[in-house]
Amino acid sequence: MTRPFIALSATSPAPPAAASFATPLAGLQHLRGIAALMVVAYHLQLPLERMGYGGPWPTWGAAGVDIFFVLSGFLMWHTTADRTPGPWAFWRRRIVRIVPLYWLLTSVVVAVMLVAPGLLQSVRFDPLNVLGSYLFFFAPAASGRMEPALVVGWTLNYEMLFYLLFGAVLWLPAAVRFAATALAIAALVALGRTEAMAGPLGQMYSASILLEFVFGMAVAVWWRRTVATPVAPRGALAVLIAGAVLLATLDGLLPGLPRAVALGLPATLVVVGMLQWERAGGLPAWRRLHAIGDQSYSLYLSHPIVLSAFAQLWRVLGLHGLPGGIVLFALLAVPVCVLAAAVLYRWVERPLLRLGGAHRAATLSAADRAGRSAGRSHG
Repeated sequence: MTRPFIALSATSPAPPAAASFATPLAGLQHLRGIAALMVVAYHLQLPLERMGYGGPWPTWGAAGVDIFFVLSGFLMWHTTADRTPGPWAFWRRRIVRIVPLYWLLTSVVVAVMLVAPGLLQSVRFDPLNVLGSYLFFFAPAASGRMEPALVVGWTLNYEMLFYLLFGAVLWLPAAVRFAATALAIAALVALGRTEAMAGPLGQMYSASILLEFVFGMAVAVWWRRTVATPVAPRGALAVLIAGAVLLATLDGLLPGLPRAVALGLPATLVVVGMLQWERAGGLPAWRRLHAIGDQSYSLYLSHPIVLSAFAQLWRVLGLHGLPGGIVLFALLAVPVCVLAAAVLYRWVERPLLRLGGAHRAATLSAADRAGRSAGRSHG
C-alpha cells in the first residue's frame, strides 16, 4: 500500500489547546515541538535538491507525523475520560481549534494558484481538489496525487476522520467506546486489503496510519491505570531512546512494513517514554522547545509556504551558487520557519482561537439561558 506522501508546496496535524509549562504532560508539548521540527527538516530536502544538493538526507523526519497521530489519539482519550462532552460539543471544539488557521492558509495558496501560479512549484488549481481541501476529503490534485491545496493538510483529513469516529462513539456507554473506535478504524484498514478499496481513494481512506490513533488511545488507557506506579528515570529514558532509534531505522532495515508498524509503533514507544520520563521527574525544563510545541500547529501548516518562499528568494539572489551557500540555506531555513510560525501564532492563530472561544462561550451562555427559561416555564 502506498503511504501518504508529505510533499513541499505552497502537516499536524491538529493540536489540542496549548497548556502552560506548569501543567502535567509538558513532555507531550515538547514532543509536539520535536515532531513539527522533524517534518520541517524532512521538507528541506526538496528545496536543497532544487539548488543542486544530491547527497543523503534524514527522510525519517517524516515520522513526525506519526508522533502527532499517536499524540492525538492519546489526548482525545485522556481529555474526555473524566468529563465526557456530547458529540456535538466535541466536534464543535475540534472545528474551532483546527479549521480557521487551516482555511486561512489554504486560501492563501488558492489565491496564489489563481493570481500567480508560477510561484507554486508543485500544485495547480483544480476545483474539486480545492473543495476537498476546505471540506477535508481526499480529491486528486492536478498532479494526480491525493493531496490538498495546502499539501500538508492530508494529515488533517485523517485527523478529521478520526474526530468524526471518536465523536460518534461518545453517544455510546463509556465501557465500549475504546472497542468501538478501535474496531471501526481496524475495519477501515482491513477493507483496504479488498478489491473494493483497491483504487487510490480507497487506499487513502484505509491506510494503516489510521491505526496510530488507536495506539495513542491505548497508551492513554494504560497511562491512566498506572498513575501510581513508580517509574525509574533511566528506564523511561531508555524506552524513549529505543523508540527514537527504531523510528529512524526500522523502515530502512525492514522495507515494506505497513506504516503503522514501521513508524507508528516506534512513535508509540517515543510517546510512552516521554510520558514515563516526565512521571519519573527526569524531564528537563526545555522552555524554548515547549514554546515551539505551543506554536507547532502554526509551524506545521505554514512551513511549506515559508520554505518555498525562502528557497525561491535564495535562488533569485543567487546565494545558492556562492561557496557554502547551500549549507547556509539549510542552517537558516529551520530558524526562519520557526520565527515565521511564532509571528503567525502570536498575531493570527491565538486571536482566531480567542474569537472562536468567545463565540463558543456566547453560544453556551445562550443555550444555558434558554435552558433556565425553559425550566422556569415548566416549573
